[in-house]
Amino acid sequence: MKFPFAFYLTFCLIFQELKAQRNDNTWYLGYPGNGEIFGPSKVTFDDGSFYIKKDTSFYRGIDDSNNTIISDNDGKYKASFNGFWINDSSGKLMSNGDSIWYETLPYLYGYSDDDIPQGGMFLPWPNHPDSILLFYTSQGNAAWPASVDLASLNLFFATVGKSANNGKGAVLEKRHTVLNDTIQYGRLSAVQHANGRDWWILINERNSNRFYRLLLDPYGVHKLDSQIVSLPVIDGLGQSAFSPDGNFYAIKSSVGANIGNFFDIFSFDRCSGYLSNQYQINKDGSSVGGLAFSPNSRFLYVSFLTEIYQYDLNSNNLDSSKVVVGVYEPPSSGLPTTFFTMQLAPDNKIYMCATNAINYLHVIHNPDNYGMECQFQQRGILLPTYNYTSVSYSPYFRLGPLDNTPCDTLGMNNLPVAWYRYEQDTLDFLKVNFFDLSYYEPTTWSWDFGDGLTVDDERYPVHQFDSAGIYQVCLTVSNPNASNTHCKTIYLGVSATENPVLQKQIEISPNPFNTHLDVALNLNLHLPIFRLFDQTGRIVLEKRISFGISEIETDMLPPGIYFWEVRSPTEMLKSGKLVKIKN
Repeated sequence: MKFPFAFYLTFCLIFQELKAQRNDNTWYLGYPGNGEIFGPSKVTFDDGSFYIKKDTSFYRGIDDSNNTIISDNDGKYKASFNGFWINDSSGKLMSNGDSIWYETLPYLYGYSDDDIPQGGMFLPWPNHPDSILLFYTSQGNAAWPASVDLASLNLFFATVGKSANNGKGAVLEKRHTVLNDTIQYGRLSAVQHANGRDWWILINERNSNRFYRLLLDPYGVHKLDSQIVSLPVIDGLGQSAFSPDGNFYAIKSSVGANIGNFFDIFSFDRCSGYLSNQYQINKDGSSVGGLAFSPNSRFLYVSFLTEIYQYDLNSNNLDSSKVVVGVYEPPSSGLPTTFFTMQLAPDNKIYMCATNAINYLHVIHNPDNYGMECQFQQRGILLPTYNYTSVSYSPYFRLGPLDNTPCDTLGMNNLPVAWYRYEQDTLDFLKVNFFDLSYYEPTTWSWDFGDGLTVDDERYPVHQFDSAGIYQVCLTVSNPNASNTHCKTIYLGVSATENPVLQKQIEISPNPFNTHLDVALNLNLHLPIFRLFDQTGRIVLEKRISFGISEIETDMLPPGIYFWEVRSPTEMLKSGKLVKIKN
């Protein structure tokens, strides 16, 4: 079935209340191929926390800047795009997912379509529950043949049927031209319309002050009138993003040492789709990087290769509000881990990749906090496999309608969804930090900690439990439309055999292993230790480990069968068997 650029279908529009939107729940990072340091790393946020492991079932890697992934509403991975092809829900090449271009584009001085940051973006097609649209740009040479000047040439979309090919998904149509122009170099982003259903997409005509305004609704993709803003937006390497509340739009470009590094910040009207209040900043020098908004939409973080700045959008003078929250510190060995693009994740942390092939992500742990309290950590996450300039990009999916405004026309309401994560204190396992992740505009919060104590009106409480045990902790959020409750079972200081959550949160890979082991802890534990035993029960390796992935060198060990355990000072938490193969 063919879809023209602006297409109209006859069907019954089904209006429904907002549901849980976990379309950004799964990420994939890493080179294709086999071996201990290659192959994709899978990141999930199933219960609101960061989980990571190597996924050998995912055949095709996503190791470069053009990395976009979408899950279904319940958080199950559905499709990914790496600039060349679309992968299906099994991680294999999707049916009809190759050759999404009219012809293979030549590499230009080492660059190709997987080098375009935010060169692709998946969006659910409103009122078409079985359909996903992939928007993508191509790469070309805007100055050929006189010189090389990389640019995005045209904007396209492809249509994916989620249930096709026995539920693995298939590309039904591709290569639909949305815009025929030389446009911004990647940096695709989108935000939900004020009606809570449709999507706005803004595309800058390259090196100009013209923005194309696109609207995705149940009838298709529509090119509306363009908008002329005050200052030209300079094209280059970088990112763009809308704030989680939809009130701001920012776009960053690194051009070169003689021109500088630009980023523009605008106010945005989710009802009309128009920009206003343009503020442009030019930083001297050539410094690639990216940007991301804080979950509360107050702060904008911008990276410049060796520095990370925080800007306060509540300030009357944006440039003077700048605070340096990160300065690059080289690792003791290996390639540089300088700063590149970022992504706000479902756990409300911001993760950042580097400009080289390394096995780390940088992390901003508390981006809603001012200044150094945001807790930026360099190389905060150790990945099981190497990753090159890549984070999985997606727009913010948990934004509802602007209730009681002229654009609130569909009868949808913001029905709040309760969601949270927690972290035990590393020094006191009975002290627990709770982090609210709720969405659809809650206005009140109430916590029941399962020990007879409750707290109201605190979004991020810290609770001291009296004794070890199993606790049912419930968060209830409310607004004038409704209330919602989310409960989790929390295990504090109880045996691993009684703690299925703990079993999932400790993983050892690969097995069999060769030169190293990765010990993945997806929670904070009190002084955890990893031990490896040979077949006689002798300890052959012991190491203190921490949150994230701890890499343990095993070159010195002979091939054979080994037994492992992860312990706290008071108990054994998890154990298993491993096989070492020949070096």
